[in-house]
Amino acid sequence: MLVVGAGLTGIGMGYHLRTQQPGRTFAIIESRDAMGGTWDLFRYPGIRSDADLHIFGFGFKPWTRDNAIADADEILDYLRETIDENGLGRHIHLGHKVVSADFVRADERWTVTLERAADGARFAVTATCCSPRPATTTSTRDTPPSSWGVTTSAA
Repeated sequence: MLVVGAGLTGIGMGYHLRTQQPGRTFAIIESRDAMGGTWDLFRYPGIRSDADLHIFGFGFKPWTRDNAIADADEILDYLRETIDENGLGRHIHLGHKVVSADFVRADERWTVTLERAADGARFAVTATCCSPRPATTTSTRDTPPSSWGVTTSAA
C-alpha cells in the first residue's frame, strides 16, 4: 500500500493500516523534507486550527490538552507523538514526489512513479488495488530502500 502525504490524514491512514491490516506492507511518502502537511508547510505567525481538536484529532489518540483550538507547533507535537507511539516513523519516507500514477483496471494494478528529491532517482512502485497481493517496485533508475518492505525487481 502506498500512502501519499505525511500530514494528518496520511499519518492516520498509517495507523489504521498498521493496526487493522498488520500483515500488509505500506509506505507513506512525502514530497517535502518534513512531515506534518499544512501544519509544517505554513509557518506564518499565529497559524492555528480552526476546528476543535477534541473533534478534529484522531479517534485512537484523543486530544488531551485543555485548549481546543491549537497552534501549529502543538499540532505538530501531537503528530510526532502519534508517529512515535505507534511505530510509524519507519514507514514515512520524506523527499519522494509522485511523478505519475497509472491504473490498469484489468489487472487491478497501480503503477506510481516516484522521484527522490535528493538525487532525482526515479522508480516505480506497483500495487494491486483492494487485494492481498503484495506490492512490488520496478526500478527505472534506482530502487527504494529495502526498509520500505516492498519487493523490488529490475526494469
